[in-house]
Amino acid sequence: MLPFILGFGLVTFLFVIDFLFDYLDLILTKGVPPLIVGELFLLALGWITALSLPCGVLVAALMTFGRLAQDNEVTAMRGLGVNPARILRGPLAAAAFLTLLMTLFNNYVLPETNHRFANLTLAIYRKAPTARVEAGVFMNAFDNYSLLVRGVNDRTGEISNITIYDYTQGKIPTTILAERGRLSYIEEGATLRLDLEDGEIHEVPGDAWEGKYRRLRFDHQTLWLHNAGAALKRTDRDSRGEREMNLSMMNASIDRLQTQIRTREERIEKRIAEAELTADELTEVEQGRRSIPGGFLGGLFGDNAPDTTDVAASPSVARIREAVHIDRTEIENLDRRIDNFRVEIHKKFSIPFACVVFVMLGGPLGIRMRRGGFANMAVAVGFFMVYYLLLIGGEQLADRRIVSPILAMWLPNMILGAVGIYFTVSVTGVGPGRGMR
Repeated sequence: MLPFILGFGLVTFLFVIDFLFDYLDLILTKGVPPLIVGELFLLALGWITALSLPCGVLVAALMTFGRLAQDNEVTAMRGLGVNPARILRGPLAAAAFLTLLMTLFNNYVLPETNHRFANLTLAIYRKAPTARVEAGVFMNAFDNYSLLVRGVNDRTGEISNITIYDYTQGKIPTTILAERGRLSYIEEGATLRLDLEDGEIHEVPGDAWEGKYRRLRFDHQTLWLHNAGAALKRTDRDSRGEREMNLSMMNASIDRLQTQIRTREERIEKRIAEAELTADELTEVEQGRRSIPGGFLGGLFGDNAPDTTDVAASPSVARIREAVHIDRTEIENLDRRIDNFRVEIHKKFSIPFACVVFVMLGGPLGIRMRRGGFANMAVAVGFFMVYYLLLIGGEQLADRRIVSPILAMWLPNMILGAVGIYFTVSVTGVGPGRGMR
């Protein structure tokens, strides 16, 4: 249990550090209350746990079996006629039980934490600009002000190359330019203070027809933008992404998408039938190598049907070609959406099953290494990083439809499982035609 807790804690710590790098600036520079960021962190522990727990199993297997080999316990077992493969039964059974628990966790708990995490993140960013001021992007979240900055230092609040459009005076905005400035928030982020330096103000006083124009230069100017970050408003959106759904939700979404695909396929077939063409001939029509029968054009245009048989010159052919192309593009996009759902479905099972794979890998590898210290933890983290990179790479390949979702999500288990089986056979001697006492 102690190596398991250490491994689980180490990988969790690594993911937490990554989380802090991404979200700690919400407290330090964006004015988001620490309790809100703390809640965001607790919700992030859902996906962190789902990934780091299998690594804890790998660390536990490596350190435990390495200690058994280091203390000659494995040698004693062999001397008594006990095959080391027998002691893998208990850890494998525990890993299988843990796989079941993690599958239930991934299906029922993880989607809800991800959904609440997404809702809270959306609420924070709606609290803009307190939550996010981006360089090179117009910020229109202020009352009667539009802000553009070219450079932002989130740590110090310094900004540079500032352009502000002030709409408080009328339809013609007042333009404020400044070389540099500083952002600061007061009243718990509800008011944004802009301290500007070395700038100009360009405005049109009175009505535009008067032809007046005013240009002012300033060394220092302070603007107060109220309601820049009012109290955070939580909204529970109804829509959910793939990672915010359980199995039943994703299967229902797949059924809806398949229904839409069938509708579009039937529409394509209907167009083919109306044009009295085969699918191959319609493809040639799309490519401009075949003309549409005159009877079909007459049905479309009546007495105004064109006499020409030139495909490229016929507007109806262009219409058919465009409609079929749109339908096929939509079918391809729907297929991609279905693959995204299938990736998440298989991921809910493949990541928990890594617990079993890591016992098969860590047990015999620990026996071969014959050491039970913390050096095994580094080896375990290395193998886990390989697994994690394979998982991310497989997901990217599946999103690009290079490999199938099932292969993409199970390939890391297959690769490391094959390595684990090799080590198991080499250490225990259990293989084809061999028994296990």
